[in-house]
Amino acid sequence: MAPWKALPEHLDPQAGRLVDRLRRLKDATGLSFTALATRTSYSRSSWERYLNGRKLPPADAVTELAVLAGADPDRMLALHTLAAQTWTGPQPKDAATPGTSGAGPEPTEPEPEPDPGAAPEAAATAPAPAPAEPDAPAAVPPALIGEPDAPAEPVRARPAWRTLLAAGGALVVVAAVLAVVVTLVLPGRGSAGAGEEEHRRTATEEFAFKPDRTYDCDIHRFEGRLYAGHSDTQDALLQQISTTWEVVEAQCLLEHRGYRIGGIDGAYGPATERAVKRLQDKEGLVVDGIMGPHTWEALRR
Repeated sequence: MAPWKALPEHLDPQAGRLVDRLRRLKDATGLSFTALATRTSYSRSSWERYLNGRKLPPADAVTELAVLAGADPDRMLALHTLAAQTWTGPQPKDAATPGTSGAGPEPTEPEPEPDPGAAPEAAATAPAPAPAEPDAPAAVPPALIGEPDAPAEPVRARPAWRTLLAAGGALVVVAAVLAVVVTLVLPGRGSAGAGEEEHRRTATEEFAFKPDRTYDCDIHRFEGRLYAGHSDTQDALLQQISTTWEVVEAQCLLEHRGYRIGGIDGAYGPATERAVKRLQDKEGLVVDGIMGPHTWEALRR
């Protein structure tokens, strides 16, 4: 597949990010422009303009390409919303036409004839009508990406159902953006905190002891310390009759190190106390059967 041509210099970074992501989605589908037109509601010439950065693609086109490539349409629509706010080129006027093959450009409506009686000044300042696009060849190699701008297509009425679909998509994008903002501003959920939390899935529900219940252990290392996925404590004091998620964490790590306690149930009973004493004796700690900072340090090594 031929490399893509450089994007126009006038594109804003947000717009360039959208076009670059759309190019990668097209490459992922393995479809040519002609094949892409047959699989979507937009013509081959329209896709060429969208993917060369000459025209902002409609939200519906972004959604259709994301679905074809197996990407998340909501994330692509969020990029489209940001790009639309800063796009400096022509705004999209393409309307999808269900049932068309999309192999060629859309028809161009004829321009109205000039009024013979119009004032000379008006005739001199009136813009010349844009020529209609020539029929596109049956197949054009990808090397032609980056051709000169094609004439602008005429505005066509958008079907009512597509207008409703676009409005619904915009609402979904706004909701997604708000959810991201709320997540980022909540205490302890910034980018640094999120990175530190990825190493474990600590329990968030309140612990309730049930005699017949056992828990799974997710043993892994993070920054040189051993974790089991239930608590990240380094100094919780545990002794007999304790029933907490910290007890589940300690029991998982004890079992992992070979100190058998019979079952991971979250209750600090005699078997757990004996296992802690064996660990303390091996590590040269005070053998009192109580989990404290020094015992946690030895257990997480």
